[in-house]
Order: sequence, then structure tokens, then C-alpha cells
Amino acid sequence: MSVVLNPIARTKLSSYIADIARANNVEDAKYTFAVQPVPEQKIIAAYQESADFLKQINVFPVDNAKGEKIGLQIGSSVAGTTDTRVKARTPVAVGTLDLLDEYDCTQTNYDVAYYWSLLNAWKHHPDFKAKLQAMVIKAIALDKLCIGFNGLYRAPTSDRIANPLLQDVKKGWLQKIRDTAPEQHYEGVDDGTGNLVIKVGADNEFKTVDGLVEFAVEEYIAEQHRESGLIAICGRGILSDKYLPLLNTIQDPTEQLAARTIYANKQLGTLQALHVPKFPAKTILITTPDNLSIYMQSGTLNRSIVEQPEWDRAVDFQSVNEDFVVEDYSKCVLLENIEVEA
Repeated sequence: MSVVLNPIARTKLSSYIADIARANNVEDAKYTFAVQPVPEQKIIAAYQESADFLKQINVFPVDNAKGEKIGLQIGSSVAGTTDTRVKARTPVAVGTLDLLDEYDCTQTNYDVAYYWSLLNAWKHHPDFKAKLQAMVIKAIALDKLCIGFNGLYRAPTSDRIANPLLQDVKKGWLQKIRDTAPEQHYEGVDDGTGNLVIKVGADNEFKTVDGLVEFAVEEYIAEQHRESGLIAICGRGILSDKYLPLLNTIQDPTEQLAARTIYANKQLGTLQALHVPKFPAKTILITTPDNLSIYMQSGTLNRSIVEQPEWDRAVDFQSVNEDFVVEDYSKCVLLENIEVEA
């Protein structure tokens, strides 16, 4: 059944579209335009504000579609001495330049539809425009995280039904580690069926997840990075396996309060544990948040908003050239196929 856009909702939608056009110095937002630098920076900041983990990582604008990683990590020690009567001083570059792992920004579409029925339901909200903008920003921000943790490759045309975690939109951080730095990727040993598993439990090499995490830090993280604010990013199941026995027991009030305090300060080994939306199950990524980046090519954030009355909606077409980058592979380790036995 066809839905008519209410006059009040239409006035507010028209005002919303006019605001976007005005901010970008275009007459009509229905024609594709490149978002101007100032609004672009505001949009990037809004992405980071709408998803907690995006606040902690880097979202960098870059000029070129391809190039060397920005590499804001300190690659090695820099202190030293030189007898300049014999040789010249040799400065050490601050930042790592990995010519074998350049970034490659390709187009990602973030197209959203505003159905008349939704706009009609919101028509009396005094913050209609802010509400609409926040909904779009939140959806895009969460999808960026989803791609970062689940993206496997870029298909010419992605299939959201076959790949609900956006596996075919873009190669994400975890896949970059698997492909580019397999030495920083541990999947366990053959369980006898041809499958690799990291078994955790009393009868296994790793008695606890804490022990597994400490092993991974010592064996895989470069020595200069071990005291640099590493965290353990994990799926919710990992934390449940560790903390459920603590919480799922009848305790007196004092013990109950202590248990809640321990859970509130969740740790894996000596590292802060962090659950991030859309992160894969049975997986832990040990790194620092600032070792993960999203590069967005400046001038490629394109947008147009058009009405589609045949679908009872308006569509906000958005696209940007972007890439998901691990700055320093020696500062991370990816643990997969973790099985915690009771």
C-alpha cells in the first residue's frame, strides 16, 4: 500500500536536505557532490563519537588513493652515540614505512533509505534533523567496525544476504594480518580432524585464557611494544567463558560486590579486555587501538539525496574511498579458533 509523506515531515526533510546542500556550497543535493573539507571533518568526528571503539583508533584523511602507510608508530629505538670524528650521525626515522604493504583506498558505498513511514512517525520531533543525521552516522560507523573485523575481500558487487557481516565489502584488519603478517597469526594445532584449534583447559597446554594471552604477548609482540598499552579485543563468548563461573554462583553481598567489581574491570592476562560490536567469536586480537586505522581519501566522500516516490522513500547515496590499515604488524597478534573446555 502506498504511503504519502506528511506535509510536516516533508517540510522537515526538505530543510534537512537544504542544510546539507548549504554546508557544501551546492544548489541542490539531488545532484552528486563532493563533501567539502569542513563538513567532511565534522562527519569523520561524528563517526568516531557514535561508536566508542572508533574514538580510540585513527581515522586519517589521505591525499592519494594508494601510497605508503602513515606509520605513526615508533619502529625502533632512537637513542645512540656517534663519534663524529669517524662517521656521521645516523638518524632513525620516527614511523615505519612498509613499502611492501601500501594502503589502497577503494570505493565503499554507504547508501541509506528514508522511508516515508519512518519520517511520518518522526514528524513531531523537535530534533527531527538531528535524529535523522544521528541514525545515518551510527549505521555507517557500526558498519565500518563490522568491515574492519570481518571483511575478507572486495567483491565487484557485494551480497548482504550471503555475507551479513560485510565480508565481501573490503579487506579488514584481521584479514590484513592473516594475509600480510601470517607470523602474527596463531590458530592452534591440528585437533586430529584437520582443523586447527587453540584448546584451553586443565588438560591442555594453556590452562586458562589468561595464560594464552600472556604466551601470545611474549611470543608474538615485538619486545619494544610489550609495555605500550596493549589491550585484548575479543568476542563476548571469550569473556563469558572466563567470568560466567564467577557470576553464576550464589554469594553473600560482599562476595557479590567483589565479583561485580572484578567483572567491571575485565582483564585477560595482564591486559585490559575489550568487547567490540561485531568482533568474531572465539577470537582475540592483541594490539593497541592506535595501531588500527581507517584511511579515507580526501575529496572522495560523495553524496546525493534523491526522492524515489515509486518506493515511498528518499535515498541518501554516500560513498568514500577508504582502506583498513594495520600500522605495525609487530605490535599485534591474532588468536583464532579458541575453544575453552569446562
